[in-house]
Amino acid sequence: MKTINHEYYGDDVRWFIGTAIDNTPPYGLEGRVQVRIHGIHSDNVNDIPQRDLPWAQVLNPGNTYGVSGFGTSAQILPGALVFGFFLDGVTSQLPMIIGSMPRIEFPSSVQANFRDDPASNPFSYYFNQTNSQVNDPILTVAAKPEGDIVRYFIDNGFNAKQACSITGVLSDISGLDPNNVSNGIGIAGLPPFSPRLANFYAYVARLQPAKAPEDIEGQLLFVLHELRTSRASAFSKMLRAKEITGQLNGEKIDGIITKGNGMVAALVKYYVHPLTSISQSAAEGKAESLFSGLGAR
Repeated sequence: MKTINHEYYGDDVRWFIGTAIDNTPPYGLEGRVQVRIHGIHSDNVNDIPQRDLPWAQVLNPGNTYGVSGFGTSAQILPGALVFGFFLDGVTSQLPMIIGSMPRIEFPSSVQANFRDDPASNPFSYYFNQTNSQVNDPILTVAAKPEGDIVRYFIDNGFNAKQACSITGVLSDISGLDPNNVSNGIGIAGLPPFSPRLANFYAYVARLQPAKAPEDIEGQLLFVLHELRTSRASAFSKMLRAKEITGQLNGEKIDGIITKGNGMVAALVKYYVHPLTSISQSAAEGKAESLFSGLGAR
């Protein structure tokens, strides 16, 4: 009696297209990429959380050694559109990525300026978003709801350390005050009179149901939106880091390239605007305190 419905691999080939979610696999799955496969995995993290997505193997090119200690790791970044097939055919539990496909990631502010119709212009921003597409923040503490904000980012696919790092950075910038105007605008310290601030105003105006710019809920949604689109480089660098504190991977200290694990450092460099004041050490301290308060390890 056969245990599978084909004699050889390739008899029942099933191809797929998916979106890379994470390229920092856990121990034992080195070289793999976590992928959300179109048509199989819902885009809604309420249906299929990130932790339940498969870690796909990646086919390396023929000019690599392909043996332990000499091979190269996959360089596919989160957000990449990938193409592959399932090693187990119609069972569809063992994905193999062959490569990535070209795509328009996100338009620049110049490309998107005054171009709001995504149906006719590929460089437009698509702001029309319903609250069912993400978990809305539920804030129960009026003053400084750090714990609620941490849980909000966890609910939307970040792990505990990443969520605490984001919250720690926002807290040091603004004290999580949505009416902040002393260090940029809002909780993220967006620079005044900038395209980035204009994008924020346009984004919250198009949310359904609508939110006022001074509402912390709309500002948190915009932070999540930026990390997944126009500030995807910050998201990618944070995913590569393993710890809240530490130097950023690839930074040079005394001429030596470090291999640090700084999530906060990645956010400070790639998410926070250069004119926005922030103390990396203070943000790290806040993030570590929040992480400790979660009881997570």
